[in-house]
Amino acid sequence: MPRVVPDQKNKFETDELFKKLAQDMDVKYTGYRDRQPEDRKKKFIEDLNEGISSITFVATGTNLCLQFCPHALNDDKPKDMSLPSENVSFDLENHKVNMSSRFIMNGVCIKWVGWIDLDTLVGKARLIFDEEQARVEDEIMRAVMKETQERVRMFEENQRRWQEQHHLSSPPPLQQATALSNQ
Repeated sequence: MPRVVPDQKNKFETDELFKKLAQDMDVKYTGYRDRQPEDRKKKFIEDLNEGISSITFVATGTNLCLQFCPHALNDDKPKDMSLPSENVSFDLENHKVNMSSRFIMNGVCIKWVGWIDLDTLVGKARLIFDEEQARVEDEIMRAVMKETQERVRMFEENQRRWQEQHHLSSPPPLQQATALSNQ
């Protein structure tokens, strides 16, 4: 089953949700809302060090669990896992963290790009179309579709052969009924 739609770029440019999320919008960290502010800040940094973070686009209510490295949600992740600096970068001078995360949303390869203030846990972000990953996923989709078409063709060919063999070796149902009634 393909993970992406056939014309990802068009969907990204025409879909209302993507149009909204492609603009710089207010975002906030949504993890551990039941905790005190200082504890939430610590948990936010812990989450980032684990390679994940729960972020919401405030205006649309779109919640995302972002991953910043491939093994972030695996139970068997490497112990020496480090975050790629292009995905999470602490800007201590301005007291914020810059982040980016690639994923597929509604069949479109996108990249979440934004920042969060380390004091308030709010910031700005937007989605951009991930042209590079879209090409990779499009190739995978085409290969899967080609393989599926070949399997369907082989199945239909086997069905046709089976039907030909069974129709030749036994009389048609009408002839069988007539033969039985004549006995």
